[in-house]
Amino acid sequence: MIEYDDIIKDSPFIVNHLITLSKTHDFYINKHIKSGTVIQPSQYYMLLFLYYEMGINQSDIAKACLMDRSGVSRAFKEFEEKGLIIREIDESNKRAYKITLTKKGIETAEFLIKKEKEWDEMICEELNISHDELLKLLSKTSMKSLQFNREKF
Repeated sequence: MIEYDDIIKDSPFIVNHLITLSKTHDFYINKHIKSGTVIQPSQYYMLLFLYYEMGINQSDIAKACLMDRSGVSRAFKEFEEKGLIIREIDESNKRAYKITLTKKGIETAEFLIKKEKEWDEMICEELNISHDELLKLLSKTSMKSLQFNREKF
């Protein structure tokens, strides 16, 4: 009987390996989200985006996270109820809110960032390449993929 490990190990396609990395990463981070935070896995990227872009408005977050504004608004209502964010009227646009993380929101994001770093270290420990070199290589590969699709489609 063929095992999943054998299929991946013998796969000649980059995408199979990337999918495996993505799926196993999601499993890992979702376990930590569920056991160590008050957010939902679907809210993970919004929280981290807010951590790195404090004071941004909901529309920009929706665009960056590839979500509609109503979905972001619902998530932020939950974040607010859980004490993770503060929404303030944007002085330059009275119809928009600027979003900032509370102390609890920052602690939650930093917990998840720590887990991301643990994941990255585990991945890099088997390679003869530094974390920074791997990121540079993956970034270059990702940009090449984006460029290819933009030019072809």
